[in-house]
Amino acid sequence: MKTYYECLSCIINQTIKNFTAVDKKYHDKILREVIAGLSKADYSLSPPQLAKNTYDVISKYTGGKDAYAEIKKMSNQYILDLYDELKSLIDKSNDPFETALHLAVAGNIIDFGAKHNYSDKHIHEEIEKMLSADLSSSHTEELRTAINNAKQILYLGDNAGEIVFDKLFIEHLPKEKIIFAVRGKPVINDATMKDAEDIGLTDVVKVIDNGSGYPGTVLQSCSEEFQEVFNGADLIISKGQGNYETLSENRQNIFFLLKIKCDIVARDLNGNVGDFVVLKNNHE
Repeated sequence: MKTYYECLSCIINQTIKNFTAVDKKYHDKILREVIAGLSKADYSLSPPQLAKNTYDVISKYTGGKDAYAEIKKMSNQYILDLYDELKSLIDKSNDPFETALHLAVAGNIIDFGAKHNYSDKHIHEEIEKMLSADLSSSHTEELRTAINNAKQILYLGDNAGEIVFDKLFIEHLPKEKIIFAVRGKPVINDATMKDAEDIGLTDVVKVIDNGSGYPGTVLQSCSEEFQEVFNGADLIISKGQGNYETLSENRQNIFFLLKIKCDIVARDLNGNVGDFVVLKNNHE
């Protein structure tokens, strides 16, 4: 998905939100550098590709500090505290696969790169709403069949906290087929290998990192190992907007699981902001 002019205000908003991690004396310099970069950007690239410049600039002034380290830790622990309750909910449901899938998609609300904020109350409300919601563009049964038929599945993670929901879903899938991928470097609150280890996901399924620091999956920036796994998978489960924005034109067998969080993605998916989506790509 290419970048639209409306995406620029979101990127600038992300820059300002990251000011909390940087000494105030650098705020003006950071904003000016980000805007200068956007003025020269190639808008045919995806929004996460343009946004990376923001995080590179911020990293320069923080000495590489992970600005979201504590937020990620708290997000992981908060959802882990709900783990037994959510697992029981899945196990007691009439269709554990569908319930776990709904929760996995609901988990995509935990995103500090998007414009919304979230709270404990918001998470509970979203979980309750999701369990009874119809999934927009839903290809749920196609996904179930694709999982059963696949020999190798690559599951692309998105945010910290959210990956606990992914873990719950994966526990109801054929785990021996699955490789889970996290970001190779810290960016926003996207999950890294540390997050996967902290929530025990590495004890459930094989986890690799993609070798990249983009808030999405930009294949040319990913490691050779990751690209081999990506190209060798006969099914890819892709979580979140960032992965959708960077892979929406890819011709692999991809199912996108996400919550629509902005007007641009809503328009691209012919949906509405707030929709929960399970969508098979149409570029095979």
